[in-house]
Amino acid sequence: MFFLFVRPESEFIEKIVGDVLNNLHAMPSSHTTTGLFGIDVRVSEVESLLNMESPDVLIVCIWGMGGIGKTTIAKAVCNNVRSRFQGIFFANFRQQSDLQRSFLSQLLGQEILNRGLLSFRDSFVRDRLRQIKVFIVLDDVDNSMALEEWRDLLDGRNSSFGPGSKVIITSRDKQVFSNVVDETYKVEGLNYEDAIQLFSSKALKNCCIPTTDQRDLIQQIARHVQGNPLALIVLGCSLYDKSIEEWRSALTKLAQNPQIENALRISYDGLDSEQKSIFLDIAHFFNEWDTREATRVLDCLYGRSVNFDISTLVDKCLITTSNYTLQMHDLLQEMAFNIVRAESKFPGKRSRLCHPPDVVQVLEENKVKATAINCRSCICSKVDVFE
Repeated sequence: MFFLFVRPESEFIEKIVGDVLNNLHAMPSSHTTTGLFGIDVRVSEVESLLNMESPDVLIVCIWGMGGIGKTTIAKAVCNNVRSRFQGIFFANFRQQSDLQRSFLSQLLGQEILNRGLLSFRDSFVRDRLRQIKVFIVLDDVDNSMALEEWRDLLDGRNSSFGPGSKVIITSRDKQVFSNVVDETYKVEGLNYEDAIQLFSSKALKNCCIPTTDQRDLIQQIARHVQGNPLALIVLGCSLYDKSIEEWRSALTKLAQNPQIENALRISYDGLDSEQKSIFLDIAHFFNEWDTREATRVLDCLYGRSVNFDISTLVDKCLITTSNYTLQMHDLLQEMAFNIVRAESKFPGKRSRLCHPPDVVQVLEENKVKATAINCRSCICSKVDVFE
């Protein structure tokens, strides 16, 4: 006589899901950090702080200056461990709006929004979140107010998310994390050897052996930039295929003003006038736009194709076009804002406006005619000034 023991369907499904996740985790990660010098150690240290094997819900902050690699580290950690989690959420606080809606739809599905449930405080939402193991990255949180709608979830982390869930927050402001996080990871600049390798990979494209003059200048530039990866990448790209005199000129500028923004400004200064204008337009109006849509609008604005100019900005590492999206590092965007602000202390005399208070002031004073451009999270205008 044979007996057939049938387990509940839910147990079979749970076992299958568990086996799949385990097999995925055992496979080599498809993510590679090739070319990101010095990142592997940092990723390992952050993963250690997250204690991936622990069932506790842990929050780790990645803290450091702009351009130091906080987002890069967070993305690398996320890619390394994503197979262990049932839900992944990665959001940039500075660039995205309505994060709560995006969070709920991405982790819980569109049906949550169809039910009209848009609040973290809704009991149904909280019950659903407690049932899934999630990995969350809240990137570039620039002030504690930005975290207010998340505070209840983060403060009650062990009752808000499924066991083993992990959260990363990145910011330049350490105070953003007070009373929220379990561990803080401070990102330091690259060490001297890694800085030299990163800069050389961009300035020489790894295709030739540096001359004696180049080797000496590389060492001096690496010291002045103080291990900031963004500055090393942008400056290195700007000096690729340039003469040794241009290298020396860049070093002289750095020596006179060894600030990170000055290193980035050297690359901007190497653009022609229309490329500078397009760079400023992207910073003010088209960051995070679909590349094809932004290019179409820019073609109309300039009366010609801007594809070559876009590719030049990409080659100089001033923008990226990842996943058909125009993206600019926030440090480069801030530099662009500062360049335009320096045009005049009066907003109405500037070539571009992006900050809502400036736009309102100019329109109220009726000193310009403004063509509004929809820019996701704020009112932006490119203005022609009346004399």
